Amino acid sequence: MSGTPTAGPKPTSSCWHPTFHPSRSTNRSKRSTPALPVIMIEPARKRLETRDWRLAHAGNHSLVSSLQSLGLYLILGIATFLRFYRLDGSSLWSDEGNTWALLSRDFAQIARDAAADIHPPGYYWLLKVWTAATGRDAWGMRSFSALAGVLLVLLVYQTFVALYQGPQRSGAASKAQNHKSFALLAAWLAALNPFLVYYSQEARMYMLLALAGASLVWATLMLINQFDSPPSTKGFVVPASLYCLSAVTGLWTHYSFPILLVAAVLGYGFAIMRHPQFTIHNSQFIIRTIQPFLLLNLLALLFFLPWLPTAIDRVQAWPKGGVEIDWADALRLTLQTLLFGPIRTTPAPVWPWLLGGALLPLAGLWAVRRRRGSLVVLLWLLAPIGLMLGLGLYSEAFLKFLLITAPAWCIVTAAMPLLLSSLQPLVSALLALFALTLALASLPGYYTDPAVRDNYAGVARFIQVVGDPTDLVILDAPGQQEVWRYYDPGVPVLALPQQRPPDPPQTLATLAQAVADHRHIYALFWATDEADPDQLVEGWLSQHLFKGLESWQGNLRFVMYTTPVPLEWQPMSPPVHFGEAIALVGSEQPASPQVAPGEVAPLTLRWSALQAIPTRYRVTVQLLDSRNQVIAQRDSEPAGGAAPTGGWQPGGQYGDRHGLFIPFGTPPGAYRMIVALYDPVTGQRLPTPEGDALTIGEISVLSRTQPVPLDIVPIQQRLGQRIGPVMLAGYDLYRKGFAHAPATPLREGDLVHVTLYWQAPDPLPSDWPDDLMLQLQLGEETILAPLAGGLYPSGGWRPGELVRGEFDLRFDGTSRRPLLMVEKESIRLSALPR
Repeated sequence: MSGTPTAGPKPTSSCWHPTFHPSRSTNRSKRSTPALPVIMIEPARKRLETRDWRLAHAGNHSLVSSLQSLGLYLILGIATFLRFYRLDGSSLWSDEGNTWALLSRDFAQIARDAAADIHPPGYYWLLKVWTAATGRDAWGMRSFSALAGVLLVLLVYQTFVALYQGPQRSGAASKAQNHKSFALLAAWLAALNPFLVYYSQEARMYMLLALAGASLVWATLMLINQFDSPPSTKGFVVPASLYCLSAVTGLWTHYSFPILLVAAVLGYGFAIMRHPQFTIHNSQFIIRTIQPFLLLNLLALLFFLPWLPTAIDRVQAWPKGGVEIDWADALRLTLQTLLFGPIRTTPAPVWPWLLGGALLPLAGLWAVRRRRGSLVVLLWLLAPIGLMLGLGLYSEAFLKFLLITAPAWCIVTAAMPLLLSSLQPLVSALLALFALTLALASLPGYYTDPAVRDNYAGVARFIQVVGDPTDLVILDAPGQQEVWRYYDPGVPVLALPQQRPPDPPQTLATLAQAVADHRHIYALFWATDEADPDQLVEGWLSQHLFKGLESWQGNLRFVMYTTPVPLEWQPMSPPVHFGEAIALVGSEQPASPQVAPGEVAPLTLRWSALQAIPTRYRVTVQLLDSRNQVIAQRDSEPAGGAAPTGGWQPGGQYGDRHGLFIPFGTPPGAYRMIVALYDPVTGQRLPTPEGDALTIGEISVLSRTQPVPLDIVPIQQRLGQRIGPVMLAGYDLYRKGFAHAPATPLREGDLVHVTLYWQAPDPLPSDWPDDLMLQLQLGEETILAPLAGGLYPSGGWRPGELVRGEFDLRFDGTSRRPLLMVEKESIRLSALPR
């Protein structure tokens, strides 16, 4: 062996080689030793770097997955809070009353009663089981829908994930690497959606219907995702079972559910036809995909078969409802419902929200167009809308059917950022902010508005406080009987008309006999277009009784009538002219008119037509204090609309009865009553010898013998805050003359009317002042006055008494929040509408 080291063979350029310097080797006997470890170390280092990268990537993936799970739990927690918060805060309405009544019956009777209705019995059966644990009160019944609403949010997330789990159709580049992030966005939209929140707090079947629909779509998408998987019973059982269960639940819940089954079948078939393996000759693929799916649908139909004849009969026999409208109005109603539902507190202006509600899901549909389940989602979104258009169901009563399409709207809207690769985080954040802003603008008003649903609870409470067992409640239409029984204040009830269509002679005879022995009549008018289209009940009551308090409580109209009392005829000699065509011949009032707050002051006017009258004028009867502030007011056409001036004949005389309800808290004292006629279109009053109104008498308002509970007093802004030695129960704040529309914007120079509701402490302190003063400031305008405006000094107040104060301020445009001060303590009132 030579002692001189020799170099090894030179590696060719085509071979991988390590960095190797043979001249550094000095020991011939170990000439191959340096090469072996060097050659092995370099690949090992590469493998270690790859393993470290994979470990780091796995760690990052695990962190992202944990954050996504945490986000989902957070969203579900928010959804739970929104759906269970103040769950029994609003009144049950008529349909919920029917639900309550059905739960007291056995399962067989529920089925028999449902067979006469337009809903199958499935929801009622499930709710009966549920309320066995939760109770049959409002919270117990509504909690079932609230839970379904929370589960629906989870299904929205899972459905979005399923939409992007399977392969997309050929030709599409993947844009959904973080599809779970967008699934979270879809769940966020569903959690905050006011439409979904509203019906999650209602004891009806619509949230269960939406849940069954979403579950059906999720199962369909999972079945579509099985196309590329090897045939496996294990992978098929879960989605197949879910599909069948969802279909059966939906069919037994509502008769509109078949439209979603059609959407699922068409979407599934479309996914099969677009699959690469679908060919005429590939019978194995066709059998493997179509046959099981058809069997699932047949199985669902088999479970519904016992009820199918009843379902067909009820759908064919039920009268067609709703109205036919053009596509623009249908689009507006659809978008407004999907964004806000029936909630009345919406942001202004509303058109930017509607525009976003239309464009965002359109862009989202384009983003998901290449997913194999895209047609399922598209039909899920559009088929219910098409059904409503085709059947003419675009009326307020049927807009809730859009609930089954709301989850699809959330999903396709959340997919919109997928179109913007570089801006996805920013656009997603803006979309989440869009949903949050929408919820903040709508939901607070929803939770605090007692009339967000038909307020039977408030009406019953009012009658309980003001009424008497000798009074009478009239329900027009009879469908209100069950919900009224839930809140029964202990006053006799009569439901009219007693049949459809009404029998006029029988209805009027029953009505006349029923009211003869009662002092006050409380009428609840609901859905009268269907039950009493000719207004037989209201027309008779308006002509024969004195119509006093009238208020809308949601879609329920509550009217308080007073039966005739001995009145004194006071002729006008000569008759007083109102313009050139109408004269007031005389009036009838009590000889010594005295009335307490919460009661009705009766008045009969007798008009004469001097010539033909082309205009339908309205009569306004007002009670004014010494400062000409309007304390009470009633406006209507003569005889409650039964004798409009446009139909008067020259020389004819027409009786016109009015009841003036004295608001709670009106200070005791003498008040002036005036009458005027005005054109409701222009607001222009007809001239009289006294100006634009005629004084027809004076009324003495007495104090109530018992304090009135604050919960029955209509107050725009409830406060219950102590200021100085007195409590401010709340206030009304609006542009003067617009009490009926308090959100009317103000212009500089307009008068602002403020009504303050004070409540005296109980007991009165020993140092209670004789004449407590307030300071009210708006911009540069300041008022210093007694709390009740000088009509009723605080020294005369009784413990716990409610007292109103009426004030006007000029709006100078510098400030929109009035400042109220009493004995150096202040409260800033809410901002005036812009």
